[in-house]
Amino acid sequence: MGGLGVNDVPIVGEPIAYGTGFIALLVVCFSTYVARYFYFYATAGGSLLVRVGLARRISGFWLYGEGSVGSEIEGSGGWPTMVLAPLASYLGAPLLGLGGAALIASGNPWAVLLAAVFLSLLALLVARNPLAFTVPLLVVVGLGFALLYGSGEQQAFAAAFVAWFLLLAGAVWSFRIPADKGPSETLPRRTLIPGLLWRLLWIVVAIVALIVGGQLLLRPGYGIG
Repeated sequence: MGGLGVNDVPIVGEPIAYGTGFIALLVVCFSTYVARYFYFYATAGGSLLVRVGLARRISGFWLYGEGSVGSEIEGSGGWPTMVLAPLASYLGAPLLGLGGAALIASGNPWAVLLAAVFLSLLALLVARNPLAFTVPLLVVVGLGFALLYGSGEQQAFAAAFVAWFLLLAGAVWSFRIPADKGPSETLPRRTLIPGLLWRLLWIVVAIVALIVGGQLLLRPGYGIG
């Protein structure tokens, strides 16, 4: 098992950081049919994490691919959950990517892979349709294989790709948020804050996360704060 060696592989400011960023950009921009499923899985993950953090029951989550791709989560919860969970759905991808970049910059890319596999295993427990089961299963199989059998360089590539994909997909999709679906529709109704302000919030957070996360991955010694 070669999983521990990844923390000794230099990533920040090295060709692997630039290479994985370029590949992730190609995937996000030119393979949107495939990339969108993993992006919306990340949005569901943000909402699921909020529900877990608030100790709310989760009945299940669904991913849809017909027409417009999206996710749906059912479970118990009061007003805080009904506001924070939808908010986290669109903030999930860029903030998770920023967290991954911070872990890599601190010299712990292994934690990125381990967290992605562990959280995906938990998602499998509440998946309620074939697509919702398939996407996290692919994450578990792909990153799990890298953890168990990949070299340190391969694991470093996988960890950097995860961080870059979440950062880039979060930024790109923040401009594609439908104005009348999902949180764009429910949050204004529940908070009386106009939908335009929510959309601006998602765009600003995604862009800032991409800028900061990109510098964490590309500039040795760069730190937040």
